[in-house]
Amino acid sequence: MSLHFIRIWGVDMNDIFKRLGTKIILLTVAALAVTVAVVLTISMLMFSRFNDSVIKERASVGVSVFQSEVEGKMADIRSSFSTWAGQSSFISAMTFNTTEYFENSWKNIGTDAGDFCALANPRGADMFRSSNYPFTSLDLAAIAKGEKSYDGVVLMDGRLALVHAEQVAANGVFGGLVIGFNLDSEEWLDSLKKLTECDVTVFSGNARYSTTIVDPAKGSRVVETTMAENIEQDVIKNGKDFNGKATIIGKPYYVAYRPMKDMSGNIIGAYFAGSNAEVVQQQFSVIIAISAVIALAALLITGFIIFVFVRKSVIKPINEVSVIADELVEGRLSSTAVDYQFSDDEIGTFANKLRDSKQAMSVCISDISGILADMAQGDFTVGPSVNYPGEFDTIRQDILTIERQVGEALTNMGLSSDEVLSGSGQMAEGSQSLADGTTKQAAAVQQISATIADVTSKVALTAQNAAKAGQISRETAEEVNRQDEAVASMVAAMEDIGTTSKQIEKIIKTIEDISFQTNILALNAAVEAARAGDAGKGFAVVADEVRNLANKSAEAAKSTNTLISAAVSAVNNGSRIAAETAEAMKKVKEKTAETGELIVMIAEASAEQRESITEINRGIEQVSQVVQMNSATAEQTAASCEELSGQSKLLKDQVSRFKVK
Repeated sequence: MSLHFIRIWGVDMNDIFKRLGTKIILLTVAALAVTVAVVLTISMLMFSRFNDSVIKERASVGVSVFQSEVEGKMADIRSSFSTWAGQSSFISAMTFNTTEYFENSWKNIGTDAGDFCALANPRGADMFRSSNYPFTSLDLAAIAKGEKSYDGVVLMDGRLALVHAEQVAANGVFGGLVIGFNLDSEEWLDSLKKLTECDVTVFSGNARYSTTIVDPAKGSRVVETTMAENIEQDVIKNGKDFNGKATIIGKPYYVAYRPMKDMSGNIIGAYFAGSNAEVVQQQFSVIIAISAVIALAALLITGFIIFVFVRKSVIKPINEVSVIADELVEGRLSSTAVDYQFSDDEIGTFANKLRDSKQAMSVCISDISGILADMAQGDFTVGPSVNYPGEFDTIRQDILTIERQVGEALTNMGLSSDEVLSGSGQMAEGSQSLADGTTKQAAAVQQISATIADVTSKVALTAQNAAKAGQISRETAEEVNRQDEAVASMVAAMEDIGTTSKQIEKIIKTIEDISFQTNILALNAAVEAARAGDAGKGFAVVADEVRNLANKSAEAAKSTNTLISAAVSAVNNGSRIAAETAEAMKKVKEKTAETGELIVMIAEASAEQRESITEINRGIEQVSQVVQMNSATAEQTAASCEELSGQSKLLKDQVSRFKVK
């Protein structure tokens, strides 16, 4: 929806948002809001990352503390073992098999709920066993005989415990003493949770043996669940630490796992410490909400302070300056409606300069008004009486220029009116003379027009004769073209005869070759007939006749060749003469074409002359009309000069009313 249609409590919100103070407040508050949002976002991101790193580090530190506590507990067990076994009362009780002593003494040593102990004689018979002793298959007899000893984490009978067990001897009496701690002690695990601020778990193999993690749905601790396969692969099988994220009972945890080893170095379980990410996220959300509320409150307070400051230092002075500007726009330069004490800042400096400008403009405009009033009365001798500041000085110079130029114009108008008065009489006399002259010019123009008409008729006859000569020239040129084509045909025929004669020469040459070959054959036949003797006489006669026939053919071909050569020479001579005739006809054709062109040019020139003379005749007629119009105009001019003389006298009287320097 446009702000033009929004009204709150009868106020047009569009006008409010157009004001500078509102824009400054909104811009400042928006900048603060963006700054706060950016700072909050960056802070939340940094805090989130820092929180994640802290949680991860807490889990890592928690598992280290967990392991250290286990090692410390093991050290306490060893210390208790040494201290108890070294007491003289313990030696005496073991010597006399005083069970009551062990029961009473153990109450002081086994202070934790998970502490347990057992004491056996060399035969393996129990001398004392605490009620929470976890094992059934631990060989106390072998310990009493010194065949076995334990020191570290022990997994036996499905129970996981810290155990220190070895042979004890007193006055030649041997026995086996076992002191340990059950790792499923919930009190001890809960104390570790408070210490590490993490949930802790003891894994037996890959299964939870004891833990502080509680399933809300069941209300019991989560035991006997197994670790993820990838974690089992790293921790149980490969003996590596694991730090990262894991899902436990459907909730995200930051976790740390560390392998648990027995006294032989075998991995039998794992230490675990983890932080519930949901709880941390809830805490983080509370922190974000509190930070946002604090930031919003700070933003509102800051915005209110800015609003009060801008309203007092910006909006109020600008409103007062706006009143001064309105007076300038409305032309109320002498008004003093604004009586506001501006501060010594940019707005105050601007307001004071605006007041000074208004005062200076008022003085200048009052002086200009007085000068214009004097000019309206015809007095151009009064000039500016005050100094005009800045570009207003241009107005002062323009006023002086107007006074000077108008004064000069009025003076010149007075002088010009005298000259116009005297000149108008001269113009009247000249106009009358001009009217007489134009009458004479009209008569002369009419005579010239008649002469030009006679010349026009003669030029027209010349143009007709030139056109006839052009027609005859074109017909002659056409006849020459026909003769030129006939000569060209004759030359082509002579060339064909020459070509045919050359072919006949080739045929005669062939006949001569045949005669020569025939003669050779006849000679060879005569030789063969002579060799044949009487049998070849008839053939010899035939060969002789063939030879005679070949000789006659050769002579006839020779004679024909001579005649053909003479004919070819005659044809060549005729071709030469025909070519010369064609060349002569070509020159005649060119001369005829040139003659035709000259006759055409003469005809065209005659036509152009006729048109030019026609234009001259038309122009003379126009000149005649103009001369007649000039005559009438001269008479009108004479009358106008009389009127101009009267107006000049009136103009002189009017100019004498103005005062000039």
